[in-house]
Amino acid sequence: MCRTLFALLSLMFVLVSCASGVKISSFPKGADVFADGVYVGQTPMRYQDAKVSGESLEVVLEHEGHMPIQTEITKDARLNVKALIASPLVVPLIWILAYPRKRHFHMKPIPKLPSRESTSRRMLMEVQSTSALGQGIHVVALHNEPCGVVRSDAMLETTVGIHLMQAYQVLQRRGLPVVSDESRRHLSGAHDEASVVRAGKLAGAKGVVLVSATCREGNELVSLKMVDSETGALHWAMVAENEPLEEVMQATLKRLHP
Repeated sequence: MCRTLFALLSLMFVLVSCASGVKISSFPKGADVFADGVYVGQTPMRYQDAKVSGESLEVVLEHEGHMPIQTEITKDARLNVKALIASPLVVPLIWILAYPRKRHFHMKPIPKLPSRESTSRRMLMEVQSTSALGQGIHVVALHNEPCGVVRSDAMLETTVGIHLMQAYQVLQRRGLPVVSDESRRHLSGAHDEASVVRAGKLAGAKGVVLVSATCREGNELVSLKMVDSETGALHWAMVAENEPLEEVMQATLKRLHP
């Protein structure tokens, strides 16, 4: 009887000695913890298993409003003292190493994207001369990388051109000599402004409206400027931040036709 009881107690001690655990905490508290894909509780908590030394535990922490954390905790951080003591009782040394005593995780908040309503919207226009109104112009896209919008150069130029037809005679794009040099643009990523203005002069246009749409730190900037092909003088310029292109053009025409 005594031998049987001793054997049972020894077995229980052996089973307990095989396991080791780690305290998992986080900031903020209350993060859901998944161990090897199984939900095991919320932080702070203690996780324990009987994996052998050297094996890794895949841990995932999730908390509303925060970026999830996925990591591994390996069973090689410290000696499993209980297993070491129990080893004479036939506990194999494969359980001799244990998890670290604790692991703390700092969870980062999910960054909030600015809404259209909260994003600042600004427009600024300077008019030097309206003497070219009614005369022939070309519209050329210098840069075209707006925020979150897929829009070809041709579409950008056409949209701007359609609006400017209320104030100018907009000439067809294919009449501009710079079109034949498109391959150079693909290498540089943008037209050379001076070359475009010179091409406008060769094409017999009074001026060229240069258009740019760029994205900087989540803010969309649109700029337009009318350059005289003969003199290189600036007739007018418009710059807008986070404004729809349609509204930019309407504001431009309103200033040209007060």
